[in-house]
Amino acid sequence: MRRPAVLSLLLLGTLTACGPGPASAPVDGSGPSAELPRQVTADELATLRRAEEILERRCLARAGFDVPAAPERDRTGPEPPPMALVLTDLAYARERGYGPRVRTPEETTRLHEDDPVGDYVRGLTPERRAQALRAWQGGGADTIEVTLPGGMTTGRSTRGCTSEARGELYGDFRTWFGADAVDRGVTALALTRAQADPAFTEALRGWAECAAGRGLPYASPRRLRDALGDSAPEAKEIEYAVTEARCAVETGLAEVAAETEERHLVKERARYPADVTRARRMRLAALTKAARIVRDDSASRHHTQRGHTR
Repeated sequence: MRRPAVLSLLLLGTLTACGPGPASAPVDGSGPSAELPRQVTADELATLRRAEEILERRCLARAGFDVPAAPERDRTGPEPPPMALVLTDLAYARERGYGPRVRTPEETTRLHEDDPVGDYVRGLTPERRAQALRAWQGGGADTIEVTLPGGMTTGRSTRGCTSEARGELYGDFRTWFGADAVDRGVTALALTRAQADPAFTEALRGWAECAAGRGLPYASPRRLRDALGDSAPEAKEIEYAVTEARCAVETGLAEVAAETEERHLVKERARYPADVTRARRMRLAALTKAARIVRDDSASRHHTQRGHTR
């Protein structure tokens, strides 16, 4: 059965930097790095992101911008499996394809039609829109910078509602921003190095031959997914996902990918244990508060909606 549409918001994607990492990053905390605090689950991460968005809206309201609530992600059905290097869950692929990572064209249309945040911003005058952006992102004032494990530098203003929301949720924005950025950078660097690992690239040859034999001549799972895109008919999505997972299992790429990915994650995390530990602890510590924020906001909006219908 097709899952409900997953809605992403143009403005939130453009103006904010939410969450601890890519959706495809492993979240179970198992393996040799298990001595670290556990990583949050996908559902817990969704709660944290929702709380961040609610706190941003409250902050923007104080600044004079009544930004509407973003549509909530539907959380029914099984949690999507990790697929940083390759999708290996054949049963999930058969039933749900790539899950919420890919939408049907109809879901994509609904996404653009149901965009209250974007509609609100597009309705502002250019001057007010610029003011909203400054209120949201801080206008570049008091920027802090962090050097990522890959060598690049990222920065963010300590002012603005994005930073204020995260400071309120996680306790201290400067500490959170540095730890979170390095933790996400560790994962990104480890996965980049795993993709170039000789063991993985060698195993890809058999996978590519298998995929080509099923009518999908792509050199890697990444290229296969790129060819599919993030919007495709359900039957095509399932065909691609099943091919990726089946060939991963049948050729042994699944085992090689898991070992290679974990090996590089352990190595990179060992270089930044303080930041990785701090980021995970701050996320876990924020969960209770985040759940309360989301619960109170939902109850408040439900009460308001009931009042409007009377």
